[in-house]
Amino acid sequence: MIKSLVTGGCGFIGSHLVNRLIDLGHEVIVLDRVKHHNPNPKATYYLHDLSENYTKYIHLFEGVSNVFHMASDVSIPYCVAKPNESMANNILSTMNVLECSRIHNADRFVFSSTSAVYGNSMFHPKYETNQVQCLNTYSISKYSGEQLCEMYYHLYGLKTIMFRYFNVYGEGQHKTGQYAPVMSIFKRQKDNKEPLTIVDPGYQTRDFVHVSDVVYANILATQRDLEHYGQVFNIGTGEGTEIQTIADLISDYQIIIPQRSAEVLHSTANIDKVKNVLGWKWSIKVIEWVKKNLK
Repeated sequence: MIKSLVTGGCGFIGSHLVNRLIDLGHEVIVLDRVKHHNPNPKATYYLHDLSENYTKYIHLFEGVSNVFHMASDVSIPYCVAKPNESMANNILSTMNVLECSRIHNADRFVFSSTSAVYGNSMFHPKYETNQVQCLNTYSISKYSGEQLCEMYYHLYGLKTIMFRYFNVYGEGQHKTGQYAPVMSIFKRQKDNKEPLTIVDPGYQTRDFVHVSDVVYANILATQRDLEHYGQVFNIGTGEGTEIQTIADLISDYQIIIPQRSAEVLHSTANIDKVKNVLGWKWSIKVIEWVKKNLK
């Protein structure tokens, strides 16, 4: 039986990954600093702050083949308000999990990064070779994690793969806060009989990728043998969807709010690399999902 370990396995994406790994017959260990409200009974959960001394949990990596590192502070407002705490947690946890994986000879290490590293770059679509422009400690910590993963491959031979997720959505998505997908915010507003808040001008586009397709990419990363590791891949659809289009599917009761400072008008992934190297393809269209789940 393949043994896999998921950090942040109580979160939105992590929970879906845990369930899929269980379905595939893996023995799954979850490390998180919060408890899951609906844990998978076939997985084993441990409460740990991964930024603390790794001697407290390194034994849990023994015999692990695949490590999926998803744990991090993901709230951008929190990272802005608490830069020291967010940097310490995200970077130290990544360093610790990499070291535990190296010491116990994990076969694969898959790191969850973010398209936020592209910042306000006007390049459209975004290629992995675009220059990064980190605007806050969240994106800086994720880019630093990518650099650590690349170093661990070249220096120690740990087979690392890094994914830059675009706008992930799906069942169980966050309903509030900066990390909530816009359609989830719209649904909450509709349920509360509030107007949908459309950020001016409304025709800005985002690359929405379903959580099941993100999980599929993570699984493929452990099944494909690459010529070189320490590589980063965009995970999106390559298609931009207007925010106004999403809103119109959910409710006609809308208001326009001022444009946010330095907000990118269009954000879309180029996914040629992940298709060619990993053979990954996305399958769920955001418009069809909204029609089915949020109308």
